[in-house]
Amino acid sequence: MLGLVTLYNPNPQEASENIKRYIHDIDKLIIWDNSPIEANIKQQVIDLMTDEKDHIVWHGDGQNKCIAPAINFAWEYAKEQGYDLLLIMDQDSHWANFSFYREKVEHYYLTGNKWTFVPYIAGNDNWVIFNEVHFKRVFINSGTIIPIEILNAIDGADETFALDALDHDLAIRIQKAGYQIACITCCMLYHTVGHPKRSRFLNLFTNDYGRERTYSIAKTHLIKYRKHKSWFTAYEKRKIFKEYYMWKLIRIIFAEEDKLGRLKMLIKGIWDGMNYDLKKTKR
Repeated sequence: MLGLVTLYNPNPQEASENIKRYIHDIDKLIIWDNSPIEANIKQQVIDLMTDEKDHIVWHGDGQNKCIAPAINFAWEYAKEQGYDLLLIMDQDSHWANFSFYREKVEHYYLTGNKWTFVPYIAGNDNWVIFNEVHFKRVFINSGTIIPIEILNAIDGADETFALDALDHDLAIRIQKAGYQIACITCCMLYHTVGHPKRSRFLNLFTNDYGRERTYSIAKTHLIKYRKHKSWFTAYEKRKIFKEYYMWKLIRIIFAEEDKLGRLKMLIKGIWDGMNYDLKKTKR
């Protein structure tokens, strides 16, 4: 099992502690550092992980290339080095018990189940657990374990979705290729998204993303919708509109700062998403 974690201006102490929760249960970890060179993240993290440094391949050139290029880099590395599985991690995620998760994944994988594996996400998954394996239609990147043969089948990540909507696009393409996404419900991952806060007015919850992320989310989720329109159910189509556009507009107006700037980026993202050439995407 090869691991991949992406970093962007992390708290070095927290990032290293999160990594230590799983690094000894995988064979190698690629740390893809999107932070600027002057932040000196590599030295700070490595200094906190002296016992683990032999397990690490560090990649960073000072540019923020987000997640999709990192996945494709790890996929190529995995093929060259003969790995079977790729674990994708976020810097803000931490495991309750990764050893148990790997044990479960290996059991199902080695008995012939060529699934993409995901854990139960604390605070995000809110459905009632009945079985150890629950098949899902979408996942978040962090905690996902994808067999290399599945990445081969879908030709890796679509870099149209460098960050936002990448997980949904991957999940849909995996299923279109004939594979299933299996949530191992007894394995839990704790994951933080953005900088969550609640407004005093209407008690609205928001991840409080700035202008660039507001633009990216609006654009890429619209491209995702156009690309996979026939795959979505009517309920899922309504959910996309409500979550990424209607509620985002309400959150900007009533719960977020920089209202005018973010409204402009929301509108620009919608416009660019509507006019994006779908021929540039991977099917």
